[in-house]
Formats: sequence, structure tokens, C-alpha cells
Amino acid sequence: MRNIFTLLSLLVFWMNTLEARPGMGNSYRSSSSSSSSSRSSYSSYKPSSSSSSSSSNSKNSAHSYSSSSGPEPTSYFETKNHSISIHFHEDGSADVKESFQLQKDQSKIGIRRPSILIQKESEISDLVVFPETIYSSHNAGKLTLFWSNEGQNPEMDISISYKIKEAIVPLGKRSVVNWRLSKTNHTSEPFQFDLRWDPNSFSKNLRIQKEVFNSSLLEYERINIPVSFQDFHFQYQAKEKEESTDLIVIDVSNDSQSVSSGQKNSTFQYTDSEPISNSHDSSYTLDETVTLKSNVTHFYQSNVQISNKNPNLDALQFQLGLNRFRDSGESSWNQFWTPAFQISYGFEGLTTYFWHLFSVSLSEASEGPNEKKNYGFSFHTLGEASNRLANGIERWIRITKLEKRENLELQSFSLRVLCEDTCDPNLTQLELVLTACDYCSDLIDQSSLILPIEPKWESDGFTILWEDPLPSHYTISIRMREQNKEITYNPFLIYYAVLNAFMFSPGSGNHMGHLVTIGIFTCVSGLIGFFGLDRFKKKKKEKQSYKSIISEIRKYDNNFDFLLFKEKVTTITEKTVLAWDQGNMEPVRNFLSAAVYQRFSIQLQLMRLVDGEINRMKGFSVLSVQIIDFIIESDYLTLHLKLKCKTKDNTFPKQTPELEIQKSLDHTKFSTYEEIHSYTRKLNTITKPKIDLIHDLCPSCGATAKYSHHTNKCEYCGGIFNSGEADWVLTEITQTVEWNSAKNPKLQSLPKNVATQILEDRAATIFWKYLHFQSIENSQILKRETASAIDTDLGDSRKEPMHSPVVGSCHLVKYENEITPQMTCEVRWSVARKKGLLPEHRRSHISLVLPKERAKTLGFSEYSCENCGAPFPEVDVSECSFCRKPIPKTVSDWLFQSIKMVSL
Repeated sequence: MRNIFTLLSLLVFWMNTLEARPGMGNSYRSSSSSSSSSRSSYSSYKPSSSSSSSSSNSKNSAHSYSSSSGPEPTSYFETKNHSISIHFHEDGSADVKESFQLQKDQSKIGIRRPSILIQKESEISDLVVFPETIYSSHNAGKLTLFWSNEGQNPEMDISISYKIKEAIVPLGKRSVVNWRLSKTNHTSEPFQFDLRWDPNSFSKNLRIQKEVFNSSLLEYERINIPVSFQDFHFQYQAKEKEESTDLIVIDVSNDSQSVSSGQKNSTFQYTDSEPISNSHDSSYTLDETVTLKSNVTHFYQSNVQISNKNPNLDALQFQLGLNRFRDSGESSWNQFWTPAFQISYGFEGLTTYFWHLFSVSLSEASEGPNEKKNYGFSFHTLGEASNRLANGIERWIRITKLEKRENLELQSFSLRVLCEDTCDPNLTQLELVLTACDYCSDLIDQSSLILPIEPKWESDGFTILWEDPLPSHYTISIRMREQNKEITYNPFLIYYAVLNAFMFSPGSGNHMGHLVTIGIFTCVSGLIGFFGLDRFKKKKKEKQSYKSIISEIRKYDNNFDFLLFKEKVTTITEKTVLAWDQGNMEPVRNFLSAAVYQRFSIQLQLMRLVDGEINRMKGFSVLSVQIIDFIIESDYLTLHLKLKCKTKDNTFPKQTPELEIQKSLDHTKFSTYEEIHSYTRKLNTITKPKIDLIHDLCPSCGATAKYSHHTNKCEYCGGIFNSGEADWVLTEITQTVEWNSAKNPKLQSLPKNVATQILEDRAATIFWKYLHFQSIENSQILKRETASAIDTDLGDSRKEPMHSPVVGSCHLVKYENEITPQMTCEVRWSVARKKGLLPEHRRSHISLVLPKERAKTLGFSEYSCENCGAPFPEVDVSECSFCRKPIPKTVSDWLFQSIKMVSL
């Protein structure tokens, strides 16, 4: 029941996921693999295994169009002269070389090759691609090759070589080689395969299998290819006109044994010895006997032994599953009667529920030796056997495993299989199948581990003893295929089994039509009630939180009115979006911190000058503003607000006529998104209703600020508008999925009156200017922001043009205050190597130094003209363009010292 509700909950969550911020967030990439950070916009940008770039778990407010709207690298392409060679080393690594002739017109952007490993992400290195004009990237073993041109590819010869650090899968004390080698396309010519290995790498039971599709059974089957071990070399070339698909390389070795020394073989071996005694509180052992009855049912008798110190003893469960065992192969008559899914019934020593087809609870525990408890139980199943036409019959035998949520590991098991009808060892094939799939109805797929086994045969059946721990995420089964046999089903037995299951748990029969209706009704009713109650609790919690936050704010500012503040936030947001749409952020400069202003301004410049694009928006509106948190630090108060907005947006080539832009936006659908906007001001500031820049009044003295959009300084009192000293300033925009208000626990306490958010804001400002310097030719934007000692080390501008850069977070990681204050911030960001490609995650450390004391009134603003407050020009000039007063060569603020790439 729990698993079904989890699935439906995930589906509802997916259906209600909000879009990223249009116009500013389509290039956002996040990853759940890294830890969250203080007030961060991004947690990480590590790519996912499904793409050569980062996966879109969420989207951020950046400037570029979504990569999903353009062409994607294709994983299926036609080739000729395809060859794959692998050298497998004794340490578990592998050298891979692949070459092919790519046929023309296969992709506009590039191709992607999958990992040779099945069900394991591979770490690769030493990647070399020829020709060198092809761009390449890799993640989780998937290689992506991009063209240098923007059209369809010509016919070309491509070669790839790389090293896989760990080409094995650990399985208890054993190491499993489980590789799949595939053609580039179904219509491509078969590939040539050349395999070499070190003497002590593979065991003597190495198997190389050809996987072909059996159209009669509608399934893939594996055919063994003979392997010679004389010179540790294997070559394969498909015959002409042969229907060749994939090759599977599989081998199992025991790390504690040596093949070369003549010790016990490193494949699966089973002995008469007792299973290893389990002394771990978090593990258990299984002793199971399965009787394969002539009426096609299976009778399971099991005993689980577990430490009585385990805290979950009162809630032990295992999943029966709703597994499908028959797809085809039966006669028309048998298909009518045969249960497609297993039916479980006749339970003893188990507690069943309405949804017992998915899980049951253990009961009737008894005390065992060595402070252990024994759980004995039994049950019958029907539907785990089926005909396979002329290939005999197929049976599936489950290895009963406790549910994963119990956090228990199967330490060892003993399986005794009894055959009522004679089982001929010479006509029986046994395979151990391990599948890591929580919600699959089939117990086997292309990612399953399928390992050959050799049991101990006896007169009435066989025995398998497994003495190694098995990973808890695997579902374990034995697939048993017997030749020269056929099953005839008894419809009365099927009816009995269904009704028996119904008596134990009303409504649970596999072939009960009303079960579906009752199940849907129950699930829908439960979901409506669950989400209704959850929504009520959430609203109540939000209301209590709102009252608490407002109460705390009014301890410092009794005039604070959230409705007036909400109107101000809405106005600033609308003005900011309008400025973005018009391509000039100067009109809202005094509402934004230096970092937010530079982020938008430089993004607009890079879009126009580097990518040749513009982003336009229409119909923007703020739907709701909700206060969710506040922080007080170093005399500054920061409010975190959740904004829900809707708009239309699209990205166009910069030369697109205005009429065409407006026509396109008229036909664009509205999209909704949520973001966290952070507003900061000095803690001792008192709200002055309608005395602010929105009403063209200085928030400090109330004088008319007629030049508020051209200068950054009041001409009467000298107050800096966006410093946060007298009024709220927008200091950060964060994606809802990544927002986290927690502080960095590893950072040492800062000196009094040193605010973390101001340091991070300054570092982010300098980093954006660094991106501008790297991208724009003859950029002078860092001229006055650089420490004199490294002024000449920057070199020439436009070293590495940045395509679709997005800074996800900037966090203070180090602060020193010895002779000269110094700080280091970690910047997590993403950038595309070429226009149109997906952004890749990068992480850098930027260091700044403070040679001169920083004016306390600067706050979140940048150093500007001391006379009039106008911003300094982004060129190397000596006087203010607004009042013509001299400009200092170096500003009196934190200065850029160095930048170092931490990871790429």
C-alpha cells in the first residue's frame, strides 16, 4: 500500500511542478547529488546519467532559451566499419577503443554512445576523440560528441578511446563483469569485437553471449559463443546477413580466490557447508524450501533468522510483488486460463492485508540460538511457470527478501528445491537473476544481472547455498528452464487459488475485476483526503509562521506593514522584468544589489554579443507574495519571499523585427513559476510609508530624487540608494527547489559588523565582471576592481567566451583578518562550451582582498562616483561621464585577487 501511494504521490507532484522563471531561468541545471548550501540558488550542476549535460531537475532564472527546444544529440545513428576493442586489466579497469564510419545526415548537433556497463555508472578518464575538431563530454560513462558546424554532419570516420576506472560490479565478496556491447542503430552493419584480458582478470567460466530477439516468444534470449583461453584473446565478427544485435560479456570472480594458483574456481560454487553465521544486527539469513508441484503451483516453506537486537522486529515485512511471468508461448486455450500475474494464497505464519499481493508481515517468531529470532512461514503461488513453445517450460523461484525499508541485508541463504516431477540436470538451465527495480511487474529487463549457476543436484531436486551478502536493492530470483516439458493448466485450480486469496484478504484476487474499481476508488479517496489534510496543515503552518515573522520584525520596526511592503516588492519585480525585456537594467539599478544588477546586465550583454540573441517577455504579472523566513545578521535584516508569477517569454535572434517578436509572443502560452526573492535593509531602519524611490523620493531624507535612475546617490543627503542603509534592496533571487536558509556550519565566526551577505554579494559582483572580461574583447570592466599586484596577470580579454553562463550560488568559505582582510568564496555555476549546447557544471574559488577600508555606507552597492553617485563607465576612462569629476584608478572596495577552478 505504501509503495502505491508513493507512486501516485510522485505522479501528482510531477503534474504540478511549476515551470522555471521565463526569460531568466531556462538554462538552470540542478542536481540532487550535492548538499544544499546557505541561501543558495543552486545546490549542484553535476550532470545526470541520462545526458551528457546536467539534467533538468529544476530550472532557474537565467537568460537563455531552453536547450530542449533545439536539436539533441542522437543515441541511434547509422554507421559502417564499426569495431570495438576492450582490454580488461587485473585491477578491474578496462581500456576501450571504438571506431566507425558515421554516415551523413545523422544529426544536426552530435551523437551519444552509452556505457558498456549494465546497471552501473562508470567513471571514465583519458578520453581521446578523433578527429580533434569534434567537441566531447562524458558523464556516467555516456560519451557525447558535438559537431563544430551547425548543420547535418557529413560522412566521417570517428574513433574514441578511454579508460573505465572500475569495469566491475561488486556483489558481496564477488566481482561481477556485466557488459553490453550494442550496435549504433538497428540498420547499421554488425560491429567487430576484439577482447583481450590480463591472465588473472577473467575466470575460466567467462561467458560471451549473443542477445537476439525471439519473435515467437516476443523476448530477447542469449546464445553462448565459444571462448578460448589460450592466448587471453577473443574476436567476434557477425556472419553476413546475420540478425546480430547485442553482445553480453559476463563473468563472476571471488576476490578471496586466485584462478591462476589453482584454487577453487572463481565462478559461483556451492558446497555442503552450512551458511555463514550471521552476527550482524542489520542482516538476516534465509533457509527456504520450494516444492515445484506437478499441478504448476509452487509451495514455499521459509525460515528467517534475525538478531533479536534489531529494532524492526515488530514490523518485519517482505514484498510478494505483482509480478508478470507470462507474455506469450501458451496455446490459445492456456492463454485464456493462465494467470498472467502470480497469485499468492494459503498463508501460514504470515499476516495478510487487503493489499497482500504487494506485502505481508511476518508473525509467530520463536527464540533461536545465539540471541536470534526465527520466523517460520509458508505460502503457495500460482502463475510462476509458463510454456515456452518448443523450448520447454520456464519457472521462476523467488528468493524471499525482507523489504528494503527495514534496512536489512540478506547475509546468506540456503535454497532447497524439490521436484514432484523429475528434474533432469542435463535438460535444465538455471540462472540467478538480480533486478534493481522497485515498481517493475517483470522480474527481468535489459539492466538485470543474469548469472549462470551450478547447484548441487540430488535425486529429488537440487540445493543452492549462497554465503555472500547481497545488496539490499536487488530483487533476487532463480530462472529455471526445462526442455521437453509442457504445462497444462487446470481452470478449477486457478479459481480455487483466486478464491483462497480472496478469503484471506477480501478483494485481492488477480482476476477480480471489482478489485480494480475498489482499488481506484480507495486510492482516489485516500489521495483526496491525504492532500486535503496536508494542504490544511500547510496553510495553518504558513499562517502561524507569518504571524511569528511579522511579530519579530515589528520588534525592530513597529511601522512595518506587510501589505505596503508587498506592493513595493510587486512594483520592483514588475520594473525589473520590464527592464530585462527592454534590454537595459539601468532603470532598476537602485532597487538591486550590485550582484543582482551585474548578473542581469552582463547576462544581457553576453546574450547579444556572444550568442547573438535577445530574450523578450510579455504579459507579466505577480500572482502572490508570501513571506517564508527572515534572517538577522550583523545589523542587517533579510526577508525571504516566495513569489508566484506568470508570463510569456521567448528567445530570438537579436536582429528579429519587433513585429515578428510581438506576433510570436502573442501565440506563446503563459507559464507559471515560483522563486525566492530576498530583500535586505539595515536592522535599525524604520519604515516611512511612500517615502522611497518608487515615489521618486530619497528614502534617507525624503528629498525629491529626480536623478534617481541616473545616479546612485542623493544630491541632498549623500545617501546611496541601493546600499540597504535606508530602504529594502533586492539582494538575491533563488529557485524554490534549491532554497535553503541554513548557515554554513564549517565557516568560522566573522568579526563584529562584518556581514556575510555583503561579502558574498561583492564576490558575486566581481565574478560576473570576470565572466564579462573572459567573453568580451577589449573589456575594461575589471580595470578598477583588481588588486594592483595581479593587474597584469589577467592578460588579454575574450580568452574563453561564455555561452549561457548562470551563477547558481556564491558562498563564503574562508575569511582572514590578519594584516589585510582577505576572503574566498566558492562559486557554483554552469556554462555551455558552445552556443546551443547544454550547460555544464563548474565550481570555482574566487579570492578578494581589501587593501583599504570599505565605506560602511556602501552596503550592497558598488563603489561609484563620490561626487554625484553615478556608476563608473565600463571602459578605461579617467573622469565621470555624468559630472566630469576624476575617477580613481582603483576603487576602495574588495578587489579581485585570484580565481581557481575547483571542478569541471
